[in-house]
Amino acid sequence: MKIRPFGAPMALLAAVLPVLSACGRQTAFGEANSLIILAPDSLSQQVEEETRRVLEPTIFTSRDEKQYEVSFVDPGHENVGQLKLFRNLIVFGTADDPLMLEVAAEAGQDLDALEPGRVFQASNVWALTQTVTGVLLRSGREAESWVAALPSVLNAVDTNYRELVLRRMFATAPDTALRTDLGRRFGFSMLVPEVYDRIARDLGGGDSLVILRNDNPDPSELIRSILVAWRPGVDSLTRELALEWRAEIDAVHYNVPQRIDDTNSSVVSFMWEGRPALEVTGVWQDESGGFPAAGPFIVWLVDCPARTYFVDAWLYSPNRAKYEYMLQLQEILGSFRCVE
Repeated sequence: MKIRPFGAPMALLAAVLPVLSACGRQTAFGEANSLIILAPDSLSQQVEEETRRVLEPTIFTSRDEKQYEVSFVDPGHENVGQLKLFRNLIVFGTADDPLMLEVAAEAGQDLDALEPGRVFQASNVWALTQTVTGVLLRSGREAESWVAALPSVLNAVDTNYRELVLRRMFATAPDTALRTDLGRRFGFSMLVPEVYDRIARDLGGGDSLVILRNDNPDPSELIRSILVAWRPGVDSLTRELALEWRAEIDAVHYNVPQRIDDTNSSVVSFMWEGRPALEVTGVWQDESGGFPAAGPFIVWLVDCPARTYFVDAWLYSPNRAKYEYMLQLQEILGSFRCVE
């Protein structure tokens, strides 16, 4: 019985095993985007390909990147007691499965009263700060009911992950004073954690550009930046306008000029708070330094009553998974409001 894939969970397990036996109840370990599936090999091998297809969706950042990493563990594995201490577990089983009964008890669920295919979650089942997703399978049709439940499993996992990202993001309090000041001085508001720095710059005629930036813990490792600029109302919101506007700004107001790669760019027109808006995504690249750097950006154009706003959110995260930080930037973009 193996762990599939074998590498990452076993490497982490080897590092923490000496600690696990020395304490009382453990705090869960492992990355929040690592999903450990507990199910017999004889069953999981039948559905592994479809499971990975659904539970490992990709997001394009500067390249295709998995949102989640799935590993399969047989309950008979010699280290299953320790592997049950991972942060995110998914248990597939029928109503008489011992692991499923444990999860259901913690979740306050009566398995006999649930229809097969039901997905539910429990906290702190085998470790603190842990989430276990239970998936009730139909006896005699386990593989079929497993596959049918996968979209609901992904929804439950992703909802839980997004809530975790927001809790981490606002571990420092939301800067409501800044939001109020932006509205009073510049005619728009956004909500960011207090850890973000605010820079206002004069492009001529007074303050006309604001940068909200978080480069903790180190700008060589992680930068989250949102730039807001504005001009008198434009006739139409277009992809060309968004990219031209960004090109004009970044060479002057970012640390280094950022060449735009729009090969995988997406464009979406939408209404935001009753106002026309446009979203353009792409990749910025810096090739002026000793080694190439790149990252994703999301541009919003919002046609407020008095002016058109340009909002550019970009990320630098060379050695970290980017999904968490892209969700943070999307949350900040979603807090944008016209204040007239």
